[in-house]
Amino acid sequence: MALKRHRSGQPDGKDTDFQLTFIAMIAISPAVKYYIQKDATISTDLEAAKKRRNLLAWLRGGTILITLFFLFMAINRQELIWLLPMVLTLAAFGRAVILDVNNGARMKRLQGLKKLIGEERAFLEDGKPIPGNEGASPAQQGVPAQQGALGQPGTQSGPVVHPYAYDLDIFGKGSLYAMVNRAQSEPGRDVTAGWLLKPTDRTTIIQRQEAVKELAQKPGFLFDLMAIGQEQRLQFKTLRNIDRWLQDPDIPFKQSYWSFVRWAYPILTLGVLISYIAGLMTGSEFGLCFLGFIVISSAFSSRVGQHYKVLSGMVAEVSSLAESLILIEKQDLKAPLNQQLKKAISEPVKASEQIKALDRLLSRFDYRLNVFVFIPLNAFTLWDLQQMKGLNQWKERNRTGVDQWVYTLANMEALGSLALIYFNKPEWVFPEISEDYFVFEAKELGHPLIPEAKRVCNDFATRGTGQLELITGSNMAGKSTFLRTVGINIVLAMAGGPVCARNCKTAVAAIVSSMRIADNLEDSTSTFYAELKNLRSIIQKVKNGERVFILLDEILRGTNSRDRLAGSKALVKQLIRDKAVGIIATHDLELAQMEEVLPGHIRNYYFDVQFIGDELSFDYRLKNGVCTTKNAELLMKQIGIEM
Repeated sequence: MALKRHRSGQPDGKDTDFQLTFIAMIAISPAVKYYIQKDATISTDLEAAKKRRNLLAWLRGGTILITLFFLFMAINRQELIWLLPMVLTLAAFGRAVILDVNNGARMKRLQGLKKLIGEERAFLEDGKPIPGNEGASPAQQGVPAQQGALGQPGTQSGPVVHPYAYDLDIFGKGSLYAMVNRAQSEPGRDVTAGWLLKPTDRTTIIQRQEAVKELAQKPGFLFDLMAIGQEQRLQFKTLRNIDRWLQDPDIPFKQSYWSFVRWAYPILTLGVLISYIAGLMTGSEFGLCFLGFIVISSAFSSRVGQHYKVLSGMVAEVSSLAESLILIEKQDLKAPLNQQLKKAISEPVKASEQIKALDRLLSRFDYRLNVFVFIPLNAFTLWDLQQMKGLNQWKERNRTGVDQWVYTLANMEALGSLALIYFNKPEWVFPEISEDYFVFEAKELGHPLIPEAKRVCNDFATRGTGQLELITGSNMAGKSTFLRTVGINIVLAMAGGPVCARNCKTAVAAIVSSMRIADNLEDSTSTFYAELKNLRSIIQKVKNGERVFILLDEILRGTNSRDRLAGSKALVKQLIRDKAVGIIATHDLELAQMEEVLPGHIRNYYFDVQFIGDELSFDYRLKNGVCTTKNAELLMKQIGIEM
């Protein structure tokens, strides 16, 4: 017997022609059209940047040759007049080098944008995962970092129990996190994961919805923010180094008299240098003074080494943070939450200016890496002392600000992740968030992780407490998938994102589930006992009056049929008595008879199977009532079991 699954929707249309002249001739989504146009624009800009690079290469070579010519004339003719054009051509060479560096950075940025656009289009058209989204998130296996806790990632070690993350495919390959996340920084990924792991309050959800809607209209900003972040990802390690430095009470050169030394010493050393140039000192006298300057400056530098070790190596990430904050500051944002985030990095001082100042200080510290520059520079100016005093002043000004700046960037990245989902899927809707507990109503509700061509959508509604929806059905008919469909859309709604439906209304509630149960050899826990532990946790939450929505798939599957039915009935009665709400999927048709025992508290739904000749046909449509068809015997015969 052959098994055939009927699915709604049309086959994926794959556009293989990238020419803009054909965009209007093919049926593509607005997002794909944007990506095609953006890719073409970036390609044009890249070609222009490459031509500019070649032009600047010729310019650098030309100015060097002209400079050498003027130098030759000055030496050959012994005329200082030739030195003036030589200096001008050297300045032109320096300017060409700066322009080439900036052009190289622009090329790198454009190449990064092109890569991001290509990945987004491949994800939207072909379902290819976004690189980097299927590995471990800082918050994947534990409670996420507390928002605003600088440099404190979520727990990454060992599996821990979460009310629904495993059952609803929140993390891992083909997961909700893999679909949603576009954050490049580790704090941004942590916040995004945290939003998917824990619902927030109604006011915050509505604020996030408004912010996401606004950001979805700014795809250029979102991709620019991603491009900056991917060039140098902001890591928790770097943030911990900054935090440790900010909180370190050991501050060298903090006494007031060092401010006098800071300026008096260079006046002395440069005075000696000028005296030597003017012929007022002999070479041996100057050499002796210079040696003394090196000894003195080295003594000062020894006190800076430990602090430099902490701060070194994070210049690029600090620069990336500064550029990201500048980009956010430039945006015209109207949504209250977006304005609040922008204000957090703009008042009382602009975070970007402060971060840029830190970036410059750290960059100047890196002169230490070039001994030919650093030794004379430090000997004559006490370079380390100058930078350390600058860092001390920066620390005093911004001791409490960095945490807020990182938090702002992380939250903007999380909002941007949800916004890009809405940009890609404008047909999805932002659910109305009800104050009532409990209500969930949806039209054409679908699983967001199932491709559109294979997705079957259903209408579903439940209202009130002490209300359980029972779903019966044949094997593989879609019961478990439907539970996950409801659950994962509620998770999206609680995060502030759009849901895969034509319209939707939901109350604020935390999902609790017991669907995928596995034993644990390390804890000597059987499958049955593992499920009992899950159910105990759910029962306790209900008794505590927590606002939860329960998803149960095949209750007490690890015991015999008699005990399973008796235990399931008892659990259902207890949950209803304690005002619980949720959905239970079961093969036990006897459990569906409880609708007659507890009218108004239980409603029966089912998924069925149709027999068409020697084929099984599934339509995955949710229907009212109790399933009356069975397919287990036929499926067992199909694999060779003689019945």
